[in-house]
Amino acid sequence: MSRENPAGWKTVRVIAVARALSMFGDELAIFALLLRVKHDGGGALDIAAILAAGHLPLILLSPWAGTVADRVPVRRLAPVVNVGQAILAALLALNSPLFVSIGLISLIGAGQAFTARAWSGTLPEIVGKDVLPRAMSLIQALYAIAWMAGPGIAGLMVSNLGYATPMLANSMTFAALALVPMFLVLPFHARERGPRKRGEVWVGLQIVRREPVIRALTILLFSLVIAIEALNVADLFFVLDDLHASTFIYGLTGSVFAAGQLVAALVNERREVKQARLPVNILVGSLMLGIGILLAGFAWHWTLLLFTLPLAGVGSSTVVAYVNALILQRAPETSRGRVSSAGQGVSSVGLLASLAMGGVIVSILDPRIVIIISGAVCLLVLAVLRQSFSVQPGVSKSTTSARRELSQIYH
Repeated sequence: MSRENPAGWKTVRVIAVARALSMFGDELAIFALLLRVKHDGGGALDIAAILAAGHLPLILLSPWAGTVADRVPVRRLAPVVNVGQAILAALLALNSPLFVSIGLISLIGAGQAFTARAWSGTLPEIVGKDVLPRAMSLIQALYAIAWMAGPGIAGLMVSNLGYATPMLANSMTFAALALVPMFLVLPFHARERGPRKRGEVWVGLQIVRREPVIRALTILLFSLVIAIEALNVADLFFVLDDLHASTFIYGLTGSVFAAGQLVAALVNERREVKQARLPVNILVGSLMLGIGILLAGFAWHWTLLLFTLPLAGVGSSTVVAYVNALILQRAPETSRGRVSSAGQGVSSVGLLASLAMGGVIVSILDPRIVIIISGAVCLLVLAVLRQSFSVQPGVSKSTTSARRELSQIYH
């Protein structure tokens, strides 16, 4: 428990604040870049390319990012990568051609693919596996604050200081993040210290495929990401066209969803949830998310969204925090980074697929129908996977059994 390891819990809080600050910087930079591209005459395709550029590296580099995270301690990896990201973010402030900006965003995203997995894989070593649900909830809470504050502050900065200022601010957050490991007590050694083996970069995907609970969790998260992003795409047209609300109301609906995420994260950060109880909490969170989206689709006035979308936000925050915690708890210690990276890669595939499909489907079907389908899909996937979570999570594998399983995968 956190009370038994106050130093580790303090370290996790510092890491969470620093990474949330970097996330806030990313929100500033992306928002300003989108405004600049639109001001320069860019269309929807340009906007989509910018949004996709940051996520593609999370998919394409996930096997190698996880391997590096397992073989290089985060205290050595993160500062080098963060300094590189700071330089790239500063270059983004230049009013370069669109293809250059997309390339810079892709490189920044590549750095994120490596550092995010390194930090996630190290959390159990810092604070202990029992506290992972609380640690993940704390991170979700701070991320929610960054998501809520970023666009508004970026708009003010662009209006008063121009497009470059938010991007330079993002560069400074990367530079600050590079200094964090110098002031923390972090593991000196990598989790995987044996000789390199053929096919080790694919171990994460192999474990996701073979381990029943991790496989079910990954499928669930993939499905829920698609549903949430489809909601985000359809919500714009649903609120403005179907419900005839103003752009302010549209922004308000996004805020109440994020507020639900924040409240849930703050509450979950205070709860002590044992590993054996995580599956039940994941199921409840998924149910809240599915019902919240489904009810939003049946809303006949925008005021109803102020009650249904926070419910969906609560479910979303709970699912993301507890799914990631349970995956890290069940993953073999020596391959924790690769398993986490594989799960993140699958989720990123779902995100990009939902953005692409959402744009096409919304242009064909009524947005209300798309939202109802999204909620129904959440509940259907939950019903199908429910039995997969009924197994007792148990304790993590011993080092000997984990190595035996990895040896079988390598060969």
